[in-house]
Amino acid sequence: MSKKIYQFSGVNALMGGVFDGLFSIQEIQQHGDFGLGCSNGLKGELIIESCHFLEAKGHQGLRIMTQDERLPFAQITTFNADNVLNVDNVNKTNLYDHLVKHTLLDNVFLAVRIDGVFEKIKIRRPNDSGKDYHSALDVAEDQIVDELTDISGSLIGFWTPKFFQNISVAGFHLHFIDTQRHIGGHVMDFSIQKATLSYEVKSTINIELSEDNAYLKHDLNIDNMKDIIEKVEN
Repeated sequence: MSKKIYQFSGVNALMGGVFDGLFSIQEIQQHGDFGLGCSNGLKGELIIESCHFLEAKGHQGLRIMTQDERLPFAQITTFNADNVLNVDNVNKTNLYDHLVKHTLLDNVFLAVRIDGVFEKIKIRRPNDSGKDYHSALDVAEDQIVDELTDISGSLIGFWTPKFFQNISVAGFHLHFIDTQRHIGGHVMDFSIQKATLSYEVKSTINIELSEDNAYLKHDLNIDNMKDIIEKVEN
């Protein structure tokens, strides 16, 4: 049973403007059935659920991506929950407190899944305006934000220790998919009264970097990278 997360590229490269699809879905999908990422050009948010790669962008419904499409960033794993909990009153602020009652997580990664009917959830995805973005901040300023209520679905993502910031997104990084697979995106906030909370401790992360010139020639020594990540992800 794998306790490993496979990550393609680093979040610092993504925040620094490396948006080219450097890795094929065919390659990525060999390493799991659960995860998240973004699509080529940072044009969409990606949810990996039950081996399906689903893209959320613009006002379109979720789209199943094909094997030959390429991604600039992804995290994927095989999800086999260590624990499945029925929990009450979960939100973005107290999710850590719910989990720390059951597992030590400050120095490890977690794969996390939350299922149920969300009282409120705030998600975002790129606007699909046809623009070629030059920075992650440009993308963040051109987003569609939905605030949904009483919607059934799942949060899929990871917990990353703080000392891995700039490699992955420190803290919780979660994407949403509704039960009907009509809508999804990056989770900005959420609250749910009755939830099924599943998690798996991951003790290893394998990071694959690109040999493409789009990556190799890019200057990733950006002084305010932490601030950029926080602005874009939150």
